[in-house]
Amino acid sequence: MKKVIYGVLAFAAFSLTSCGGTENTEATENKEEVKEEVVVAEYQLDTENSKLEWTGSWVGGENDGKSHNGVVHIAQGTIMQDGEDFKGNFVIDMSSIDVQDIDAESGKPKLEGHLSNEDFFNVSKHSKVDVKVMEVIEDQVKLMINVAGVQMERTVPMTVKTDDNKLTMKGEFAVDFTEADMPGMKVKEDKPEEGAVSTEIEFDLHVEMMKK
Repeated sequence: MKKVIYGVLAFAAFSLTSCGGTENTEATENKEEVKEEVVVAEYQLDTENSKLEWTGSWVGGENDGKSHNGVVHIAQGTIMQDGEDFKGNFVIDMSSIDVQDIDAESGKPKLEGHLSNEDFFNVSKHSKVDVKVMEVIEDQVKLMINVAGVQMERTVPMTVKTDDNKLTMKGEFAVDFTEADMPGMKVKEDKPEEGAVSTEIEFDLHVEMMKK
């Protein structure tokens, strides 16, 4: 009788141990299944399919509300992705300022020269603008902009998306250049009635990048 009881207990213990092992194995397999792969990648700028458009306007005086627009070339760009974290750098070639809403007869070369001189971006001394992508949170991107020797931190609306081997950045936003202290954006003391160029410049950005 004792042998029968011991046999039953031993079988029950073996059965419980076996069931527990199966559950643990299944739990481990489930954990492995839900584990997501973290994407780590580097993206390089596609210069031919990227564009930075700008619009500058006049505030005050008889030219109040008037504006000009054009493009400026994005020369270099790199973005590093680590999961949902994006950081990188871009270089804007300020010698490429191109006014597109007027022709030569209407003053295109004169305006481009004015935007490039000491009144504005002083391209002879500061030929490039460095833009550092510090953080991407939902549809907001925190930037550090180094323009004319002045660093400005800005957060602007922008979408950042990845698709297979491609990354795109798109956004329409304004940047206030007050900190850059450009003479051309100040009202002249002797002619306040003329107004001045607005310190805010509107931008329309479209960037395409390819995975390296």
